[in-house]
Amino acid sequence: MSVKTMPTLTTLAVDLQPSKQGTIAWLTINRPEALNALSGELLREFALLMDYWSHPYSLLDDEAALPKDHPRVIILQSAGGKAFSSGVDIKASSLGIGGKSWDYYDIRSQQLLSRLIEKIRAMPQPFIAAVDGFATGGGLALALASDIRVATKKSHFSAAFVRLGLTGSDMGTSFFAPRIAGFGLASEMLLTGRLVTAERAYQVGMLNDLVDDAAALKASALSYANDMLACSYKITKEQLNAAADGMSLRATVTAENSHQILLVNDPVAAAQGNAWLDHIAQKSGKQRPRKSKL
Repeated sequence: MSVKTMPTLTTLAVDLQPSKQGTIAWLTINRPEALNALSGELLREFALLMDYWSHPYSLLDDEAALPKDHPRVIILQSAGGKAFSSGVDIKASSLGIGGKSWDYYDIRSQQLLSRLIEKIRAMPQPFIAAVDGFATGGGLALALASDIRVATKKSHFSAAFVRLGLTGSDMGTSFFAPRIAGFGLASEMLLTGRLVTAERAYQVGMLNDLVDDAAALKASALSYANDMLACSYKITKEQLNAAADGMSLRATVTAENSHQILLVNDPVAAAQGNAWLDHIAQKSGKQRPRKSKL
């Protein structure tokens, strides 16, 4: 699907932060009155926004080629400070998509939820989930689908589906949780629906950073985003996802070799690499000859 203009947003808010190295998007789930639950309208807006922001990998490191409102990194956060997201909004089931009522007996309604997770993973831009509060059900799925996860100490995580008489594995949680949190904790979460503290999630590597409060959360997420902007991460997210999907070692290194050769011969990548090496040389008080390739 091709979306050529920024969609009108009511359940989401976007704050674009431009810099010399690229634009960071702060994408906020803006339904604090419903604990940032996932309504049909939110799913529709999220899908349209991802379709608008999606663009070829070849443009990611060429800021001049990107539309001004296209970010290179996306930070996903939520309003209110109580919940990152409490999952699917059962009370809002009548809102539906495009005026139609939400039908829990229709597989297409379920696919709207899973599509959200697939779109996050397929986006060329890295996603950073900044979790402040509860991330349950679909909120847990959003966090797990992101590339980096940072959270405040008050945050908790739960696969709440299983306590509603449903399977504990929904919206990709049975794919991501064992890979990120380990099979033991994933089994506990998906089979019991227990709340997992942010501290425990950090200890097992489910979180990349654990901070005291909302201000520190923003600083941590921004630090990761700025580090990403300083790097050439073309193809890296795609390759990581492919390896997680079950590539063999031989298939993985073959793909990595091809990707490196492609980027060594890419002028934008070469310029970025030379700029970094010049920076290192300047700090050491030495000079290095300018090269078109690394």
